[in-house]
Amino acid sequence: MGLKIAPFIYVVARLYLVGLGLAPPYLTRAAEAAIREADCVFAEVYTSYFDFGALGINATLLDRRELEDRSGAAIEACLKEGKNAALLVPGDPMAATAHSALVALFRRRGYEVVVVPGVSIVCAAFSAACLSIYKLGGVATITYPRMGVLSARPYEVAEESLKRGLHALLLLDVREGGGFMAPSEAAEVMLELERREGRGVFAPERRVIAVYRLGWPGGGVARSTVGALAKADLPAPAAIIVPGGLNPVEKECIETLPVV
Repeated sequence: MGLKIAPFIYVVARLYLVGLGLAPPYLTRAAEAAIREADCVFAEVYTSYFDFGALGINATLLDRRELEDRSGAAIEACLKEGKNAALLVPGDPMAATAHSALVALFRRRGYEVVVVPGVSIVCAAFSAACLSIYKLGGVATITYPRMGVLSARPYEVAEESLKRGLHALLLLDVREGGGFMAPSEAAEVMLELERREGRGVFAPERRVIAVYRLGWPGGGVARSTVGALAKADLPAPAAIIVPGGLNPVEKECIETLPVV
């Protein structure tokens, strides 16, 4: 009898990019399966909050510098050992440009990358606000001043969306030391941008919809104006929608929302 040699099977280490959804109850079965498959579990929470303890997940937290400046070196160290890794991201994992860059980077380096979608704030915010996703215009982030400079990008995005009759979604910044910009802070920034730009996009009477802590206790949605929102006490994390033209169904549904 001849000697039989078993074929060599080369197993490529796999990276799961896992969307956690809005909160623990929104974690999908696919996400749970991916986490179980991973030998190393990492998480980034600098764009949103997530209670890992509620799910019994022991994850190594990675900050923005590790993922963006060091290109996920800690993740690659795990993959180089032939282990599977998972990067957990609140919401949907591909909503941030940095995560798309990681996918491209690790695929170029020969690793298998599996993206596990999660419930995104984009879809959730529009659902809560009674708005059609087909009328989503631009998305921008209202930021704190950086080195004394206040970004006008949210103003420009909202202006262009309104010109087209579309709805602009404005995400809110994260503080340097942690924590999230409150809706009232965001409205103050909007008013300051209006004072600088002066084209009426963020005028005090501009109608807006605030969605806050979706998926968490105490979460909700409310309609307001920029001026009134600056005085409202709504919790973070949150997002603000500047609605454009409303169809009859959107208008009827929005009128049922509470006012702040």
